Amino acid sequence: MKEKKILLLVGIIANSIAMIFFTFYLMKLPWLAGDEKFLIWSSSAVKLPYREIPSSDEFAFINTSYDLQLIDRYDEFSFPVGNQVITDREKLALFLDIIGKGAEKPKYVICDVHFVDSTYADQQLHEALQQLDNVILSSHLNDAGQVEAPIFDDINRGLSDYVIGNIFDGVYKYQLIYHDSLKLTPLKMYEDISGEKAKMVGPLVKIGDRYTLNNFIMNYRLLQKDIIDLEAGFNPVSLGELLFLEDKDIQDFTAGKIVVIGDFFENDKHETLFEITAGPLIILNAFLTIREGDTVLNIWFFLLLFAVYLYLSYMVFVEGDYMEQKIVQKFGTIAIAKYLAGFASYITILAVLSLTTFFLFNIHLNIFFLSLAFYALDKIVGFIYSKTKTS
Repeated sequence: MKEKKILLLVGIIANSIAMIFFTFYLMKLPWLAGDEKFLIWSSSAVKLPYREIPSSDEFAFINTSYDLQLIDRYDEFSFPVGNQVITDREKLALFLDIIGKGAEKPKYVICDVHFVDSTYADQQLHEALQQLDNVILSSHLNDAGQVEAPIFDDINRGLSDYVIGNIFDGVYKYQLIYHDSLKLTPLKMYEDISGEKAKMVGPLVKIGDRYTLNNFIMNYRLLQKDIIDLEAGFNPVSLGELLFLEDKDIQDFTAGKIVVIGDFFENDKHETLFEITAGPLIILNAFLTIREGDTVLNIWFFLLLFAVYLYLSYMVFVEGDYMEQKIVQKFGTIAIAKYLAGFASYITILAVLSLTTFFLFNIHLNIFFLSLAFYALDKIVGFIYSKTKTS
């Protein structure tokens, strides 16, 4: 009997540790199950009115939605096939040249513009970029999963793609390092500003002396509605409109600020947890998530997971857990309710756990497949027990 209790205890502990590893595997996945999305949306909505909005004095948003130019489009064999619309690089070069010559330069410049095809203004733009101390350009993955580097290969750049799942066509998780080596723009930006370096350590990212998730669901500090609200002070200024000002006024507007250049209103927009959000704003929110340490892990997070998983593992290896019995008593006359009582008990406990980790640590859990794993193991153990008793 004593040996059986020891084996039971070892099984419960081993299963709890295995489920912690499975939890981090699920966090790495780029998509959410439907029930998870609703739980995450509803819990995040509770926090939304109390979010910490950064100071508008810290940023200058430059909108390129309406400053476009037409260039030739070529096929893969370099034959002209028509035209394509890109950001007006001559205007962009003029703007960057002005702020680069200011007495006080911007603190940082995020240029979320895709520089792939060549234009007549590229030399002028390249010279303007070289004047800036802290600037980063966006690169993207092509259909083959390879990085399409900007034509200015000597300028700092980061990957600006998003982890978009197959089930929901939207940006619900953000990834810091792609394929364990390619750092995304917000992470490189944080490295440049803070001086701390980041690297992959197993499933986690170590930034300085802190550990954080590589894939996480952001708490949006700055929403699309905030940049539309005139009273909030975040309103993006159109590039062409800004160039009507005197050079000194443009330099004063950007001095000491994080300047974010990109399409805020037209083409570069994505579905997120709460609303349709501009790509540059998603990048900025990811940077703020890192800077404020929203998803930094500590020992209390692991202890909480371990404690709850110990109880759930006890439910797996010991028949007749309390919650399952109550569900069967209440809804036992419904055949499917009796059959799914175990799953309902697991997903209820894990939902409460996910809410707890979110409100305490800003970390959501992927509870649907965790519940399936516990439930499936419960059924397997139950089947083994029944065979043992009859033999």
